[in-house]
Amino acid sequence: MCNSTMPVMADDADFWDEPMKIDQAAKNQEKAVTNQEFEKVMQFFEKKKKKQEEKKRPKGQPIGPQLQEGMQAPDADAFKVTYEEYPTVMIPVTLVTPNLTEIPPGYYRILSVKKENNYYLNFYQGSSLIAKVAAINTGNDHNQKSLNYAKVIPYEDSYMNVIYGDIDCNIEARLVIKK
Repeated sequence: MCNSTMPVMADDADFWDEPMKIDQAAKNQEKAVTNQEFEKVMQFFEKKKKKQEEKKRPKGQPIGPQLQEGMQAPDADAFKVTYEEYPTVMIPVTLVTPNLTEIPPGYYRILSVKKENNYYLNFYQGSSLIAKVAAINTGNDHNQKSLNYAKVIPYEDSYMNVIYGDIDCNIEARLVIKK
C-alpha cells in the first residue's frame, strides 16, 4: 500500500455537460440571426469605428491611405508644391493687358481671383500688384503635374498665353506682346 496522495480530479461529467448547456441556451433563443442581419450589424460597427478614428485624427492631417516611411508613391513628386505657395513665372518681353497696362519683363508671382463668376490673374512683384488681367476658365490643366502652376507660353508671333491652375480653377489669359 502506497501512501502517496493523488490529485483530486474534477468529475468528468462536469466537463461533458458544459457544451450541452450551451446548446440548450441556443435552443431557447427565440430567433436565429440571418447572414443579412449579421452583415448590417458589422457594417454599423465599422462605420462607427471609422467615425471615431476621424475624430481622433489631428486637424490638417492628410485624408486617405498614408505611405509608410521610406516609401514613395509614383506620382508623389507631382504634389510637392503646396497649395499655399503661389507660382512664379518669368516674362521675357513686355506684355500689354486689354486695359493697356504694361507688364515689363521680369519675375512675377501669379494669383487667381474670382469675383462674381469672373476670373482674374493678378501679377505681383513682391507685395505690389503690377497688373490685373481678366481670364477665362478653361478647365484644362494643360497636362501639368502639380496642383499649382503658372506658365507663359508663346502664341503666334504677337501674343503670349498665361496659363494658371490651382485646386479651385484652371484659367488662361492671352496678352499682346508690345512691339
